[in-house]
Amino acid sequence: MTMTGQIHYDYGKRILMMILVFACAVFGVFLCILGFAPHDDSDLTQRTNNKVDYTVKLKPNEYFDKEILPSGGTYVASLIDYFNINYVNDMNFSHPVSGSYSYRIVATISADESKGSGGASYWSRDYELYKSDTFIIAKTKKLNFSRSAKVEYGTYNDMLRQFKQEYSLSANGKLKVSLILTGSLTSDDAASSVPLKSIMSMSVQLTQQAVEVTVDTDAKNNEIVLASTPKLDENILMASRIIGLALIAVAIIVGHASRYVGKIKEASVEYDENVKKLLSAYDSITVNLKSAPSLSGVKVSEVKDFDELLDVYNSVHAPINHYSTKNTSTFLIVDGRMAWKYVVRLSDYK
Repeated sequence: MTMTGQIHYDYGKRILMMILVFACAVFGVFLCILGFAPHDDSDLTQRTNNKVDYTVKLKPNEYFDKEILPSGGTYVASLIDYFNINYVNDMNFSHPVSGSYSYRIVATISADESKGSGGASYWSRDYELYKSDTFIIAKTKKLNFSRSAKVEYGTYNDMLRQFKQEYSLSANGKLKVSLILTGSLTSDDAASSVPLKSIMSMSVQLTQQAVEVTVDTDAKNNEIVLASTPKLDENILMASRIIGLALIAVAIIVGHASRYVGKIKEASVEYDENVKKLLSAYDSITVNLKSAPSLSGVKVSEVKDFDELLDVYNSVHAPINHYSTKNTSTFLIVDGRMAWKYVVRLSDYK
């Protein structure tokens, strides 16, 4: 007969221990990720290689065989019909970015003092030639597009000449046509959104007999930092790796140890409960001994369960002796030179 009872075991402490082990493991993994994750090139950078190109459309004349002249020359102002400007935007980011942008093309005419008198501006005015819609970008490392603009030189030249004549000014005139890009970007490597701005322009003199054209772009393949990620000291990273690995190792060891100890405690409780039930149920026929009796010259027969021992008791009517060691409880019936023994072992409950 095998008798079992309800196990009274403090599961609260074990659950608390497992929570602490889990927290230790999670914190260890976090430190390992921090210590072993790559930290190079964590800044969000923007590399710009914009380009502005143009051609010059001439008015009908008897001097030039070609109607369209390429960029990079000196041009007779009175023969210029219009400029055909082509803007090429080329941006590359170190990490994927998302956000939105738009651009506009603005023509600015200005009348400035001569260089000898300081070059201050008498007057300037902006004319918006084009305004784009807002474009959405998502998880991209490139922002590329091109846009052309036709600018009639004579319109702005006449406007400035009239201003100078009306106020009798001797001024340097200039026409500047710019593509202005603005927007806002977000990235996993930036704590907050960062502004996006780029300007590329073409400039030409006004009210001059001969003119030259200059372009102003980011054509030198320049790089700027949009958002900087603080670098962690190498000693901190090394400490994070060591502590993280140590915490994970401790969590594994303590977890296994806690599980093993828990099983031992459960087995011990079940063992004690069952021995107590046997002693309580058969208290009237059981004699508790402080130590094992001498069995010299006695033939000992071990029985498989307590029911067999009860059958022997009913046959010989000798008391059941009980004594305990650290991990066993022995029930023994002695009759003359014959003994019957039933042993309850702690190891049987593991």
